[in-house]
Amino acid sequence: MLSWIYALGLLWDAISDPLVASFAAANRSKHGVYRPFILFGSFGLGASFCLLFWAPPLEGWLLFAALLASAIIFRTCYTIVAVPYSALSARLTFSSVERAELSGVRMFFAFCGMLCVTSFFFPLSRALETQGEFAGQGSFFAALLGAVVATFALIACFFLTREKPPLGGDDLPTGWSMRSFLDAFSQNDALRMLLLVLLLNSAAGASISIPMAFYIEANAGAFANKEVILSSYAFATLAGTPIWTLIARSLGKKKCWYAGTLVTAFSGIWLFAFGPYLVSGVPVQLILYGFAGSSFAIIIWALIPDTVEYGRYNYGRRDEGAVFGSSLFVQKASGALTGLGVGYLLSGIGYEPEREVQTAETATSLGLYIAIAPVLFLVAASITLVLMPLSRGLHARIVDELSQ
Repeated sequence: MLSWIYALGLLWDAISDPLVASFAAANRSKHGVYRPFILFGSFGLGASFCLLFWAPPLEGWLLFAALLASAIIFRTCYTIVAVPYSALSARLTFSSVERAELSGVRMFFAFCGMLCVTSFFFPLSRALETQGEFAGQGSFFAALLGAVVATFALIACFFLTREKPPLGGDDLPTGWSMRSFLDAFSQNDALRMLLLVLLLNSAAGASISIPMAFYIEANAGAFANKEVILSSYAFATLAGTPIWTLIARSLGKKKCWYAGTLVTAFSGIWLFAFGPYLVSGVPVQLILYGFAGSSFAIIIWALIPDTVEYGRYNYGRRDEGAVFGSSLFVQKASGALTGLGVGYLLSGIGYEPEREVQTAETATSLGLYIAIAPVLFLVAASITLVLMPLSRGLHARIVDELSQ
């Protein structure tokens, strides 16, 4: 059932992402191109997030239909907000250096949110479960609290940001979104390289985050509890954000990416050769994964808007909708497909959810996958990034020429 919900949700993303991206890029209002979507979409996004945690009193196909509908509604509302929110960075500044800093600030607060979720969601859910009026619905009301906070944050984003007119003129997009994507993909070689980097990076991230919980459970006798490890991982990701932002500012985006890949490769080789090194029950290699992971998030979201000006300069069109829509779709698709692959992996190595204690072979196999797969994906992404024609110096020259 869950596999079908993933697959159908992915199919819907393939339709909704480019459509929303195209529609948002064509919007012109007194509040800007993208900011109105963030404001008005925030309410639906909060409500649909809560819907994911509602347990309908249904069974069989009716339960499947209800869960699928909840997933589709949430994905739609998320796309309505996420695509314009991501594309907004292309209109806040045109400096490649400032975009790296902006991406670092954005990721810092995103990782703050991740740390709050990993540290407080489950304890809060359990605490609410003990209250008579919330019995059986602790997760739903914890999600409701998170939705309220997120909605206020998005509203604040609307009021505290201002869009700049684009360099080289403000062209209204023409044609259907898929046509715009195909044109941008065929003519913008930087976008092609970027999408491949994003595909590999998302697969690497999912190869860590998705099997991590199962890896922790399979080693329950030796590891600290799940919440401690996940919170430590989130804190390492958060702590790495300002460090990688400074590295990106001083050395450039690509060198920052290569440095993050080296840290990940070192951690993977260490885990593969010697197994998990525990400090108070927390595997140090996973913490290093989290620390390195923030570098990739910063660089990805700083590179995406740069490819917009690159396309405007090279083939005369500013395809913001196509660039950001395709980027988000590739990110979602890669994560979803990797998640399906991990599901088949778990079945293949004998992971059984009903078991209180997994076999030693299952724990070892999970450790080997976490040690090898992310490193291979990121090395491939680094090789692709070497071939990407866009650089800080080239982007600065493009911005200078488009400004004139």
